[in-house]
Amino acid sequence: MENPFQFGRELGADELVDRDDEIDQVSATIRDGGKLFVIGPRRYGKTSILKAAEDRLVAAGAILLRYDAEAYPSLDVLAAALVAGAAARLKGSIERTGDQIRTFFARLRPEASFSVSDRQWTVKLGVRDTENRAGQTELLVDALDGLEKLAAAQAANSPVGLVIDEFQKIIELGGATAEAQIRAAIQRHRRMGYVFAGSKTHLLTAMTMDAGRPFYRLGALRFIGPVPRDQFAEFLHRRFVESGFNVPASEGNTAVQLILDLAEEVPYNVQVLAHASWDQLRAGRNVREHALEPTVVEQCMERLVRQYDPFYTQLWNGLTAIQQKTLVAVIRERGSNLQSMKVARDVGKGPSTVARSIEALKMRDILREEEHLGNVRVRFEDPFFARWIFRFTVAL
Repeated sequence: MENPFQFGRELGADELVDRDDEIDQVSATIRDGGKLFVIGPRRYGKTSILKAAEDRLVAAGAILLRYDAEAYPSLDVLAAALVAGAAARLKGSIERTGDQIRTFFARLRPEASFSVSDRQWTVKLGVRDTENRAGQTELLVDALDGLEKLAAAQAANSPVGLVIDEFQKIIELGGATAEAQIRAAIQRHRRMGYVFAGSKTHLLTAMTMDAGRPFYRLGALRFIGPVPRDQFAEFLHRRFVESGFNVPASEGNTAVQLILDLAEEVPYNVQVLAHASWDQLRAGRNVREHALEPTVVEQCMERLVRQYDPFYTQLWNGLTAIQQKTLVAVIRERGSNLQSMKVARDVGKGPSTVARSIEALKMRDILREEEHLGNVRVRFEDPFFARWIFRFTVAL
């Protein structure tokens, strides 16, 4: 029997919990030629949502290009990938596809070639000034304009869309003027559907909600929040029971609730801990065989934290003493009231130093801010790291 709790890959729509509305909105945006910004922390299933929407759209005949901006070292490389992706999805003979690519992306002067053995297109862009950010951004804008021409040509047959994950990386690569140049291009596009996603929540939020920024009100916003706890609990309970395991209630709590507590309801971490617990039950390594009890979950949590110890040790030792103390304060205060004098005394510095430390830890993707109902709380990107600090350092 396959472990039903999967992680470390893009999950299918049937493996996600309570993400139907998000998948529907991404799909509708592409079909309607709209624009959507999807913002959500890492480990919350954002990429799987995009993949599930892609599967649905492609099955319905759409032409969809999906890229992770962090995989490309520069914008000219990404622009070439967009053209190659378009060639791969066009139907018809190799000669006809080559002619279409040269027509749609004429300003890029593409040299497209098809490998019969690998069954894929490669594209080289014509000689252009790509030594500076402005030149690279211009290439990307020209590629987007070419996609709009392709979409217009395909209008009678199928929708065409572009999904770019970790979109903030494009702005980092292109510099301050990239936002205005990209907006100027895509706001004229009527056939292409665009979905821009990112996990740097504070950067994407500022980019899309600051009235002084070019992307302000360019498209709809979708924030990826936590899965409702009761639905996540029901999902976990059902999958364990379907696997033939007993899930008894414990005194005042259940093992399922403990999984959610220890993983702080972060979808990726929930799946990791549930996966480990399922494996332990399968192997019969518990007092009462095939019974998911809190002791099983606690044992798995301990084993996981020990398993990640080399990584967490390296991460911890790479922090300054102030940053280490700040993380301890986040754990003690549960992410709230971090500008208080109490926290400043614990860290041994003033509130402004604590604030700078938090910002530095956010930039390193160790901490993030969570806003809900007017309240702001600082949380660990990886709640297992917080558990490691609590368990294996002398700081607490």
